[in-house]
Amino acid sequence: MKNICLLLNFIFLIALNLKANDTLNTKWQVLPQPKLVQPFTADSRASRLSFARNFDENSYNASMGGILPIVGVQQGKFNGQLSAAGSTYLTLKRANGGGSVVNNDFFAEVFLDATLKEFWLMRLGTGHSSQHLSDDAIVSGLTFTNYAKDYHYAGLIYKRQAWHLQAYGLAHYNYNFKTQTNLSGKWMLQLGFEHTALTINSELHFYYAADIKLKEELNFEPTINIQTGLKWGNEGQENMRLAFDQTWGAEERGSFMYEKRIFSRLGIYLDF
Repeated sequence: MKNICLLLNFIFLIALNLKANDTLNTKWQVLPQPKLVQPFTADSRASRLSFARNFDENSYNASMGGILPIVGVQQGKFNGQLSAAGSTYLTLKRANGGGSVVNNDFFAEVFLDATLKEFWLMRLGTGHSSQHLSDDAIVSGLTFTNYAKDYHYAGLIYKRQAWHLQAYGLAHYNYNFKTQTNLSGKWMLQLGFEHTALTINSELHFYYAADIKLKEELNFEPTINIQTGLKWGNEGQENMRLAFDQTWGAEERGSFMYEKRIFSRLGIYLDF
């Protein structure tokens, strides 16, 4: 709650500054659309609705969630949005004609996007994640592990619609991070981009994207994900994607954080 209050205070200070320093009309919106920043398509832990088939084993990844802009403010060339995001990720493993859930990973965030200058935006955010093995996995013999973290992050986003390009760089600071040991104070760096290579019609696009995460608790060993596919929908608004992913490096699932994995998957993604 303290972190959410800090962000709300920050946007309030921005509003006061706009009122004091600019004579242009200020426009406030509740539930503004479209989003200032598109969801990071190649980020395999972003808040969205998804279902994907893994090809390194007989399993599926699924998520339920989304990103909701809550309040927006515009004045002159300035544009800001305060958003909330949340999602649940799980892995369903098939075996012997049935299936079992392997993990349940939860994410919740509040963040502010704001324009800095032409093509550039900043993002400030705070969040929480707890990631657990399911009862099915523990019954099957896997050992319970604890994974919970609270974090702040900040970064820059480059968005150029004429080039159909969005790129980003973020630094995450895990100020409260507990597994079997205390990992508080560790950093994660995240870099990525998306580029629409071909517009088939006004709502159908072919794109490719990449996301890289470097985690201090893993000695900054990278997790790399590349994605390519078809996207239905208008830029910055709700869309559906049919995409192929290839991933290398450290596991994204907290319960398997010290394992390495190379795998591909085909999935359907809905960004809200």
